[in-house]
This record gives sequence, structure tokens and C-alpha cells, in this order.
Amino acid sequence: MPITEQIAAIERGYPSSALKKLTKVMGLSRSSMIEALDLTPRRVSLREKGRKRFTMAESERIARIVRIRRVLSPVFMSDIAIAEWLEAPDRTLGHKTPLSMLSTDLGAARVENLAKAMIHGVPL
Repeated sequence: MPITEQIAAIERGYPSSALKKLTKVMGLSRSSMIEALDLTPRRVSLREKGRKRFTMAESERIARIVRIRRVLSPVFMSDIAIAEWLEAPDRTLGHKTPLSMLSTDLGAARVENLAKAMIHGVPL
């Protein structure tokens, strides 16, 4: 999807079903995903129940996970392997999980840089 379409989708807000689909594709637990996106289970449930869209800020956080998944695909052969890496504490991230870093743009940039270093075999 071209970047202009991605931006438009974020601005509209992702549909409430996006989180459920991404959770299923990635093989991550719903609670891990909700925590990583800095959401509350109640807010997500209300969105899903009312079929309301996520806000632009929430959609942007969901997009970060999609982007990181795309970056990690050349390193890991499956979404299960990506999910395992995302949920494992990493010393270069201060022993935080990469998934927990995705709630902020700066954290996501660190995770993306780490992923790119792994792709290119750069020691950290």
C-alpha cells in the first residue's frame, strides 16, 4: 500500500477489527498487544462492541507494529518467530521487550534500528 494510502488510513482511524486481525496474524496475545499499544482492555472492548474506529494516535501505534513486522520479515521466517522476538527482553533495549517499546515513536525507532542492525549483521 502506498504511503499516502497508509497515512489516509491512519487519519481515518483503523477499524476496531484491525487489532483482532493483527493479533491473530502475529500470534501475539491480546493482552500483550493491548499493553504494547498503551490501550486498556475496556477501551478496546468498547471499540469492538460498537464497531468504532481507533483514533488517529491509536491507529498510528498499530501501524508501528505492522511496520516492525515488515522490517523483521527478512530476519525471521515466520510471524511466530517475530512474535517470540518481540516478547523477549533485549539487553540493548535496557532489558525491555521490543514490543513494549512500540508505544512511542522513539521506542519504535530504536526497535527498528535494532532490527536493521540484525538484518545487516551489525553487532550492537
